[in-house]
Amino acid sequence: MVKYIYNNSDKILVSSNGFIKSIVQKGIAKNKINFFPQWAEKLFRPIKTKKYLLNSIPKDSFKIMFAGNIGEAQDFKSIIETANILKKNDRIHWIILGGGRKEQWVKSQIKKNKLEKCFHMFGSYPIEKMPEFYSQSDCLLFSLKKEYIFSITIPAKVQSYLACAKPIVAMIDGEAAKIIDGANAGLTCPSESPDLLAKNIQKLSLMQKHDLNKLGDNAINLYNRDFERNMLMDRIEKLFYEMINRSGLESY
Repeated sequence: MVKYIYNNSDKILVSSNGFIKSIVQKGIAKNKINFFPQWAEKLFRPIKTKKYLLNSIPKDSFKIMFAGNIGEAQDFKSIIETANILKKNDRIHWIILGGGRKEQWVKSQIKKNKLEKCFHMFGSYPIEKMPEFYSQSDCLLFSLKKEYIFSITIPAKVQSYLACAKPIVAMIDGEAAKIIDGANAGLTCPSESPDLLAKNIQKLSLMQKHDLNKLGDNAINLYNRDFERNMLMDRIEKLFYEMINRSGLESY
């Protein structure tokens, strides 16, 4: 069924370059495939807010922020292990926004590992509030478990993080790591590597503010170059016109 659909399509758009190999292996010509990634909603942008939203956390601390689903795929086991490695550094604080089926487990692990002073569960907020929260972080975190399908995808979280011009610290394999590393938009390590994630966070926490800002600038420059909505709409419009011209349907 998949091969039939691919063979009877004029173009195949993929949201990650990691998908191309699998499609080509099904006997599909590579020139039929185009990379067309997701973009972030327009509300995700760099903003400044005077109101401090993280009242329980010192303003001069180093704040790592995660926003989204607290589930099995996000590998909170490794995140908790990383927090445990770094807990003696009382300047480093973890802020978790969101909910999910692993939320109660994470709360139990915070208590078990005595992480209450550095690991903060803020609960869920409307998506419109996220850029305001992001603006008060020093870096934005995402992670996924070590599975092949995750290594060839680009999670939507990547685009929204990039669009807010913040350094990214990621524990992930494959395409998402390549994007962040290639743009020097943060630091990455392989999935399920809490020791390496701890080293990267330690490194970021010791950076000067202007160096962190440079990583954030690289992040939004990457977003504007490869993921910005209007640019992508122009690209697909051009692609459609090229296909129409080749098919001789100009009159339509």
